[in-house]
Amino acid sequence: MTHSSKGALLCVSNYRANRGFAWDFIESLYARIADQLAKDSISTLVAYPSIPSPPRSLEGSAARAIALDCSLDTAESVHATTRLIQQENIKVVYFTDRPERSWNYARLRRAGVRRIIVHDHSSGERTRPRGAKRAAKWFLARVPGMVADVVVTVSEYVARRQVDVGLIPPDRVVTVWNGLPVPPSKVAGEPSAHLGLGIPAGRPVVVCACRATPEKGVAHFLRAFDKVARAQNGNRPVALYLGEGPQMGELQALRESLPSREDIILAGYLLDASQMLDRADLCVIPSVWQDAFPLSVLEAMARGKAVVASRVGGIPEMIDHNVHGLLVAPGDEASLSAAMRQLLADRDRVARLGEAARRRVAEQFTPERQVRRLVEIVEAGFNTQ
Repeated sequence: MTHSSKGALLCVSNYRANRGFAWDFIESLYARIADQLAKDSISTLVAYPSIPSPPRSLEGSAARAIALDCSLDTAESVHATTRLIQQENIKVVYFTDRPERSWNYARLRRAGVRRIIVHDHSSGERTRPRGAKRAAKWFLARVPGMVADVVVTVSEYVARRQVDVGLIPPDRVVTVWNGLPVPPSKVAGEPSAHLGLGIPAGRPVVVCACRATPEKGVAHFLRAFDKVARAQNGNRPVALYLGEGPQMGELQALRESLPSREDIILAGYLLDASQMLDRADLCVIPSVWQDAFPLSVLEAMARGKAVVASRVGGIPEMIDHNVHGLLVAPGDEASLSAAMRQLLADRDRVARLGEAARRRVAEQFTPERQVRRLVEIVEAGFNTQ
């Protein structure tokens, strides 16, 4: 087998191909990185535990999908990965949401890897280690060959967590914000958004799009919206929830218990969810845990929507309060209701916030900027001996 003298990049997927949700976004990053590296004659492999169907996110890209367990969770996986590294002349390994330190990383380096990258998209808080546990963790984070060369974080919040909780040396932690393209402007409240959902044209639509899990705070959104709808005179708003997950049954029961249940639609997962988002009058992201850098916020901002979101995790890095949207305390249903009520009563303010949000994405959160920075980090591994 003929290889480029520069070697290859190995990206490791944690799930089977076409998993969906956030992994479509992550795989599209692999594809765009691969296309840039191909210009410099560097090949890219993406390893999946299984490939039941060709990965749609890699379609048309320079990335080559292979079925191989590269998780390093078993002796067989370690052996298979090191064999692949030698066969394919792999110089850089790119993990996503995997451990920042591992005894097996030394095995990869002995097989020929020059740089190990871990991209941390993970949300949630962690407990700071203390005493002997802190000392041991600090020591292990500095054992030669055991820690990733670069830990890429999606927000400064995650970067602080890596340094303060993971005790990763600060000079190994780099923040690269996620990016999304800004689509063409659409008209809010356009009747086509309501087709098939039974929403009369002209009624304000408040959209919440996320996984149906307790940490996403959808129950808080429904109860807060209920207060808004009951207090509204005249043209009552409609709450449209887009998503699915283990909490769906609980959310359906909650909806049935609310006086405004006829104004609440739990649409589940929709293939045309982006079209619904385009026509939303207002978007709400009610997370109650520390979201790293939620794509749901970024997608709404890119579409010029005024966003009401919880002040958690990386969200304050995305939204300046009362500039690109409104921030409220997590789980504070009274504040969430007040924020929705204020914006539904002031269309001019909604338009100003939405336009500012759109500009922020176009200026700060572009896919071009994200991929360019990631390619720089990857390419550095091919320039070291």
